[in-house]
Amino acid sequence: MCGRYVLVHDPNVLATDFDAELDPEVIGREFRPNYNVAPSENISVIISVDGIRVLTEARWGILPKWSQKASTLLINARGESVVEKMTFAKAFATHRVIIPATAYYEWKRPAKDPYLISPPLGDPYSMALAGLIVESVIDGEAQSTCAIITLAAQPNLESIHNRMPACISASHWGTWLNPDYDVESARELLLARSDLRAFRVDRAVNSVGNNSPALIEELNSTD
Repeated sequence: MCGRYVLVHDPNVLATDFDAELDPEVIGREFRPNYNVAPSENISVIISVDGIRVLTEARWGILPKWSQKASTLLINARGESVVEKMTFAKAFATHRVIIPATAYYEWKRPAKDPYLISPPLGDPYSMALAGLIVESVIDGEAQSTCAIITLAAQPNLESIHNRMPACISASHWGTWLNPDYDVESARELLLARSDLRAFRVDRAVNSVGNNSPALIEELNSTD
């Protein structure tokens, strides 16, 4: 699964990188790099509005129709079954999104040591995580909510966790966001990147209250 991630690029940089316009609600809003993005937070997402990419925000975690408790938010959707699952099927068909991320965290069992998983050194761009968006009513308030789609982990990462977030390659961003694109063909665009690197980081990331650049520093083998 993917339950925490990092986003250090501000909306203006993301809009440039993803060739997107900024939602007026985002313009001028104070931005701080987030080294510990957690479920239930409002996160940056890229949607398609009449064929135009727009960078906006959505709450991370979809509230299923069978629950009214915010504690049951679904933060991930399995790519292998997303088309068949009632909670995700409609959104996958017509409301696919891209979720920018600098890196993500995963916890290795049995000790549950945290690892940072990121693109290769020198890659300046955010990862384009595959996601979907659903309108939910949480605590009586209508909200745009989203989930990150996952796939089986690549061999170099499966010793840490058997799942990883799916990505969309840059050449397929427009196709992925197109609500008229065939569902099964869209599923074939889900990519488990094989070029990601991983290293252990401090357990301070376990607490959502911790949020600083120190969280993404590699832990020395002697620590």
